[in-house]
Amino acid sequence: MGKRQIRIFRTDIPQRLPELLLQGEVQVILRSRVVVQGVLKEASAEELELQDGRRSRHRIPLQEVEEVIYDIEAPY
Repeated sequence: MGKRQIRIFRTDIPQRLPELLLQGEVQVILRSRVVVQGVLKEASAEELELQDGRRSRHRIPLQEVEEVIYDIEAPY
């Protein structure tokens, strides 16, 4: 099956936090162009907390986030 990427830009993140918490793995692109990939464990209007593949937790302030990307199954 195909996949689609859903991109949520910085200005839309606070309104879409409940949707993001339901997703499995996400990619967080920082304003410095660094990508952090992992499972979103906690999210607030101030910061995101991810757990990466090595089980390390990363707290990322929302002002450093450029966008959040996650994959969904394509309907075709």
